[in-house]
Amino acid sequence: MSFEKGIWDDNCRRRHLFPGRNDEYRDILQVYTTRRMNTSAAYRLLKKLRPSWWKGGIRESTLVLLVYAVYTLIQDALPDKEFLAFHNAYNVIDLETRMKIFWEPGIQSWFLGSDFLIQLVNALYTLLFFPVFIGFGIWAYKRHREQYSIARNAILISAVIGFPGFVFYPMAPPRLFPNLGFVDTLAKYQLINLNTSSLPASMVNQYAAMPSFHMAWTLLVGIATVRMAKAWWLKLAGILLPLLMLVTIIATANHFIMDAVAGSVVAGLSYGMALLFAKLSIKKPLSQKSVAEAS
Repeated sequence: MSFEKGIWDDNCRRRHLFPGRNDEYRDILQVYTTRRMNTSAAYRLLKKLRPSWWKGGIRESTLVLLVYAVYTLIQDALPDKEFLAFHNAYNVIDLETRMKIFWEPGIQSWFLGSDFLIQLVNALYTLLFFPVFIGFGIWAYKRHREQYSIARNAILISAVIGFPGFVFYPMAPPRLFPNLGFVDTLAKYQLINLNTSSLPASMVNQYAAMPSFHMAWTLLVGIATVRMAKAWWLKLAGILLPLLMLVTIIATANHFIMDAVAGSVVAGLSYGMALLFAKLSIKKPLSQKSVAEAS
């Protein structure tokens, strides 16, 4: 006979001997059962998954999906986007040439000289974006909730600033200019071809190069990581992340240098506005309180 059954049988016998103490013995059995449940692995796991945590995670995930949905809707907003995209790209090439910063062909040719390097930048182009973005979101939301809110707001603001650029200034990336010596490394040296891959066409916007959101969002993640992290190696990772992404987007011929500059400007403006909004939201209740006390 199990120990629990013995307690229950003993409780039943006492109910006849001491009718007025039934509630007391029922409470003793309930406390014992609760303690046994608290020690189980399943209970400990459920306790860690607090409702406030996963409900907040669902809310934040919904915001990210909403931003991506808006991005998907606006990428076909212009009927003549192909002609305009190539026209704008040639304008950027002319501008970089006049500024003497049209370095993209030379940078990519240096990476093309090594199979290892070209495979490395191909992998980094993917790994430094969505995986790092998602990992940062989970870490920041769980460990640094207040700073996470600032970073999240900065990303949302950057979408408001940058997404209209895809509509009003579509631009072809360098990889679509083989006549200038550019190579689409993701198509030639990787299994996934962004032009004719198995991915749905709605998931790939060929002319969303200006501004570079690979640059903007990794820069935002880098800035936020430096501000949040206490460990030196995490701060170093936050500094290296946007620098590696800058090299990667140029070496893979996915962005021009001016795309990265525009993305950096968007990131800087967005984080500055998010910090300003955070300060205003803190000062506003204080000012109202001081007015009430003065009156």
